[in-house]
Amino acid sequence: MPPSRFSRLYPLRGLPRQGQLWSWISFDVANQSFTLIINTLLFSIFFQKVVVRDPARDDLIWTLTYAASMVLVVIVSPFAGALADARAWKKAGLLITGFTCAVFTCALALIQPGQIALAIALYIPANFMFSLGENFLASFMPELSTREHFGRVSAFSWACAYSAALLLLVVTAGLMIGLKLESPDQWRPIFVFAGLWFFALAIPTLLGLRERPAPAGAPAHRLFTDTFRQLKTTISQAAKFRDLAVLLGASLLYGTGMTVIVMFASILAAEFGFNDVQLVLFVAVITASGVIGTLIPAFFQDRFGHKRMTVVLLSVWIFAALGFALFSWLRTQSADPAAYPRWPLWVVGNFIGFGLGSLGAANRAFFCYLTPASRSAEFFGLWGLVFKSAAVLTIPFGLAKDSLGTTAALLVLAGFLVAGLIVTCFIDERRGLAAAQAADAPAPVP
Repeated sequence: MPPSRFSRLYPLRGLPRQGQLWSWISFDVANQSFTLIINTLLFSIFFQKVVVRDPARDDLIWTLTYAASMVLVVIVSPFAGALADARAWKKAGLLITGFTCAVFTCALALIQPGQIALAIALYIPANFMFSLGENFLASFMPELSTREHFGRVSAFSWACAYSAALLLLVVTAGLMIGLKLESPDQWRPIFVFAGLWFFALAIPTLLGLRERPAPAGAPAHRLFTDTFRQLKTTISQAAKFRDLAVLLGASLLYGTGMTVIVMFASILAAEFGFNDVQLVLFVAVITASGVIGTLIPAFFQDRFGHKRMTVVLLSVWIFAALGFALFSWLRTQSADPAAYPRWPLWVVGNFIGFGLGSLGAANRAFFCYLTPASRSAEFFGLWGLVFKSAAVLTIPFGLAKDSLGTTAALLVLAGFLVAGLIVTCFIDERRGLAAAQAADAPAPVP
């Protein structure tokens, strides 16, 4: 029976192991509650207005707190990835980080006004576990698909996650209206909801996702020694994977832009006069555009090329960042900034969301395309090290925003994106693929 018109639009049509793919996608959906409600939408404002309560230093303290959690990820990621490859611990790592993050997310509701130390002590491990789990999640892709389909698998999963984020926004708005959670000090029940969502949607991953058996290796007492030795070998062989290394450098630069949007989107929207309901709607617009953005690499990246897709998407994001900076500057030139029309921000928000969704999915697929499948967790540990290091580079954004203003900070953001685009142009996609395949030849993945 020929496939229906609608089935032809299903991005995963024809791929094997559908159950495995969906149990993997479920975790991508699960962690949206943390990245959206905690990191992007509510907790940054709660942290500033309820916990810190000092406009002169709230941006910097929030930036340093986020960056501290990312420094821990940078330190741990390579070793965690190498260990996961050596003992087939990717699923265990994924679930431990996910469920732990869910517990700490619920615990954020315990924070009271002025308890900066408690807020930092709860947020840092929550974000650390969330970020480390992203590495384990991405490293599963070579086990679930082939290089020819990485683009659509990664992007479709990202699209499902963004669609779930829209549902989360509806629920969040409903809780705000129905329970009259009108001020940031009243948002604690939403933090609990975010943690429970993460826990519940990770259960299909626990029950359904399978990992290939551990390779024959060294005895357990030599595990850590061999892990360090393998990492040393990987670093010493960096010249063989030079295109992957260039991609990591580019990811560090434009990953900074992605991190800034996640950390400061709600803060900037509130600064431009959005109330709570408008803030949720603005993030909903960004998220809806992100769903559309993820479908672009889902349908075209594998054929169009990973490098070319990344360049196109970065160009869109640079345009959006400059538009954001122009809006901010024009608003400051207005005689009454509070009365300045906000419709241009809604337009720019669509481009920001489009770029955030599509570039994130495209980057994950591009890196996987250039990674040896037999060492995926190890290399995605390095991906986590570099990509999460972008959080440290957000400190110049926070400093510029506090000392020079929002417009200057947005120009700093655009500068990172432009630098990432330039570095991306030096990647040779075919040469990078050949290096990955050569590394897999002595130890093919079953």
